[in-house]
Amino acid sequence: VIYFLVRRLPQMNLPVPNYLRRWMMRDKLWTAEAAVRNIGKSHQYVNLGNVLLEMGDYEKAEEAFRQALDREPKNTHALWGCAYLEMRKREFGAAREHLEALLKLEADYKCGEASLLYGKALFELPDWEAATTHLTKDIKYWSHPEASIMLATILTKEGNPQAARECLETMLAKVKSSPTYHYRRHQRSIQKAEKLLKTL
Repeated sequence: VIYFLVRRLPQMNLPVPNYLRRWMMRDKLWTAEAAVRNIGKSHQYVNLGNVLLEMGDYEKAEEAFRQALDREPKNTHALWGCAYLEMRKREFGAAREHLEALLKLEADYKCGEASLLYGKALFELPDWEAATTHLTKDIKYWSHPEASIMLATILTKEGNPQAARECLETMLAKVKSSPTYHYRRHQRSIQKAEKLLKTL
């Protein structure tokens, strides 16, 4: 039972109740907290923030990431942690600032995930002029299906359905011709794109 809870359950990608997750990660949390007390540099605060984030303790995680930024303003992992949590709270302006700083330091952070999150922040603000420019660039370099859907939505609202259709059809063609794993991973985006196409 212990082996299943500690080793197998985390690998099964099933929703785990918060109380069980906290119990499973108790030792990891204690180690991270001890490192913060004993060393207290930005790296230790980032590690603590990541553990708290994984446990679902978002307020304490954000505080840890902010403590890391206080010690090292250009820490890319702390910038990402703050931006991720700000997006979760729908604080898009604050997330935009952190993501801009992050992308200046490391444009390909997390293999383009920071670029996509920045596009989402611009889309939600909404700063559509900046979003259009950034999402076009993101699609060129990373081919994120979500970026294509956001860009197509903007084009539709701006009265350019033909460009929106081309954007979506190009994305769908790429995803459907990709490896099976990639195709299955983006099923939700495929459904959104096909639904949007029916309205054009």
